Amino acid sequence: MSRSGNSKGAGPRLSFIIPFAGFLVLAGFATIALLATLRGDRDISQLPSAMVGKPAPTMMLPSLVNDGRSASASVSAVDFAGSAFLVNVFASWCAPCRAEAPALALLSDSIPIFGIAYKDRPEDTRDFLTEYGNPFSAIGIDRDGDAGMKWGVYGVPETFLVDADGTILLRHAGPIDRRVLDDVLLPAIARLP
Repeated sequence: MSRSGNSKGAGPRLSFIIPFAGFLVLAGFATIALLATLRGDRDISQLPSAMVGKPAPTMMLPSLVNDGRSASASVSAVDFAGSAFLVNVFASWCAPCRAEAPALALLSDSIPIFGIAYKDRPEDTRDFLTEYGNPFSAIGIDRDGDAGMKWGVYGVPETFLVDADGTILLRHAGPIDRRVLDDVLLPAIARLP
């Protein structure tokens, strides 16, 4: 056996050590995330939003006029200036949006809701509202998804709480169920000045 052959096999190879060290780092992060989830410190359904604490986008959208409550040709978050409101991004093709319809109806008794019909055809949105009710004070049509992008939407439904100054206070991704209503949105609305 040659001397060079012994030195190759005696020490650990970098081609093994580097991937193994990378695996240990990733396993460490995964373990920390898993433990936080098991302790209840981490809500896996909520992704961070860069929009919280920032001004609400003021992009004008074509208004969906379906029952006389939205009378103007365009609508924006600016139309709600001076009072707190919710923004709900929804679509007729979104099954979870159907599930949260009763919760939105309850919320509409407490606060105005600006609906953004995301990547939806107006006729499909109207059919959706006929079937599941219309809790919205106004609805903007976001056919190409540009407004959703400005709001930082990952998917529908998403709901934002905006204060009277137009600052986004809270974002909820996913359907509003009883727990979200009672533990997140209604307490946040109650804390508004």
